Formats: sequence, structure tokens, C-alpha cells
Amino acid sequence: MSENESDTDTKDASNRQYLQNNLIKKIATAAIFIALGLIIAIPNPFIYIQFIGAKIFPFAHLINAITGVLIGMLFSLVTGLGIAVLRFSLALGSPFAFPGHLSGAFVVSLTAHYLGKKYPRKVDLAALSEPIGTVFIGATIAYLIAPLIGFTPDWNIIFLLGYWSSWALSSIPGCIMGYIIIKILRKAGISREDYI
Repeated sequence: MSENESDTDTKDASNRQYLQNNLIKKIATAAIFIALGLIIAIPNPFIYIQFIGAKIFPFAHLINAITGVLIGMLFSLVTGLGIAVLRFSLALGSPFAFPGHLSGAFVVSLTAHYLGKKYPRKVDLAALSEPIGTVFIGATIAYLIAPLIGFTPDWNIIFLLGYWSSWALSSIPGCIMGYIIIKILRKAGISREDYI
């Protein structure tokens, strides 16, 4: 075996080990955030804000903001889906947890991917894009399915505006807190570069 073949085999083994470690790190991080998402979904007067009949959970959006930036699209979506399934199955959330979690996670991770390629120093700002997904995509989907599952009597523009405003009241503070936590994590030596 020549020296070049030996170097190539060593590099291949090293790359495989790196990918396995990276995958394990993403899975573990997603599992931690799923557990955190379930814990913060438990009814607690310190975790949500009551506003005109709506319970506002900014911490759910905080998780979307952090995972979308840190662990990428696939694992951010898995995290959002895991939280939504657990919340719904344990009667801690409504069916609207699905479009809310998934759309916010999708937009943040898509924005992080773009910023990571074009402007890597600004990738953390992707956390602030969470309301775009949650409010305009997730709340619109919720508005469209609400009459079908008996949450609203019909499709009225007032209901759409109500969904948008209440979801924005939850999503905007959540993504700001997520952005702040991402900055704190970066100062502690944990960043997107550790996962992607």
C-alpha cells in the first residue's frame, strides 16, 4: 500500500468519524430541545402570557429560533414536529402547534442556510426571521384549517387578522429571546459551526 492510499484511508476514516460525531451531536441537541419544549408547554402562569383570550407562549418560538440556526433544517423540523406531537398527544397544545412549530423552524433554518452561505458572520440574525414563518405561514394555515376542525365558524378576514396578531405577539418576543440566547451560546463557544 502506498503512502497516498494510506493518507486517503486515514482521511476517509477521519471524515466518517466527524460525520458520526456531528450526527450524534445534532440528535442529542434535538432531543434536549424536544424535552425542553415539552417542559415549557406544561401549563404554568410564568411560562405564558394571557392576552385577550389567547395564551401566548414565546418560549416555543425561542426553540424554533435556536434550533433553526444551530442544528439546521432537518433537525430543527424534527424538533418542532416532536414538540408538536407530544404537546398535542398529551393535551398540552392544540392542532395549531403543528403549523406553528414547523413553519417557524423551516423559515429560520432556510434563512440560516442562506445567510451561512452568503454572509456567515450574520447567520445568527436568522433567528429573527421566525415570525415570518410562524405568523404569515403557520397562522395562515391555522386560519385555513380552523373551520374544518371546528375552531371558528367560517373563513372570515377578522379571524385571519386575529391569528396573525396573536401569533405575532408570541413569536416576536420568542425570536428575540432566541437571538439573545444564540449570542450568549456563541460567547460560550457554542455556535452553528459546531453542528453544520
